Amino acid sequence: MVDLAAVHSMLIEMHGGMLTLAVVCILATVVARTHLGKLARYTEPTAYLAAIGGVIGLITSAIVGFYVWPIELITTSTLGLSHVMFAVFALELWLVFVFIRSKYGENLWKNGGMAAVYACLAIFGFLFVVLAGSLGAHMTGKGSVLDPVYALLGVNPVTFGVIGFNFVIVLVSVSVVAIAVPMIVVLYLQRRASLKDSVKT
Repeated sequence: MVDLAAVHSMLIEMHGGMLTLAVVCILATVVARTHLGKLARYTEPTAYLAAIGGVIGLITSAIVGFYVWPIELITTSTLGLSHVMFAVFALELWLVFVFIRSKYGENLWKNGGMAAVYACLAIFGFLFVVLAGSLGAHMTGKGSVLDPVYALLGVNPVTFGVIGFNFVIVLVSVSVVAIAVPMIVVLYLQRRASLKDSVKT
């Protein structure tokens, strides 16, 4: 019989590693495009492929997680709901990241504003992955490497977050912002670039 807890842990390591690789490659691409152009030929597509793998791993680990953890822990505890909430935010940001790269290809780097939005999606998506993973570690009772940061900020990760109807409000509100704002900005930047090109011709 398959040990779902072990599979869940493996999937967490997989998507965590891939999304870490993706964000490191994006940061390297940003630096490379300003100083070392040749490096970006390798880091940029690596970030894209790693993000796709990370999104697949994130979705799969979330599905397996619902079978591993008691539904009461996930839906009635602040810790469980916060873990789910941060995982959803991370997934949304990475999905938008992959969508933008799939739609515009490497040409997105020719538009400074679009490149900035793209890089920010990776950075904030990665931060939410880290927070979700940290809370997941607390769910197992192991603690987290972020505990010194929590202590410094006076935050108790076990009770930090929202529950009940407030959870739905926060989840929906931030989800709309996480998806709509980057897309609106990218579409605006694309339209502005198209208008500039038409004026030149």
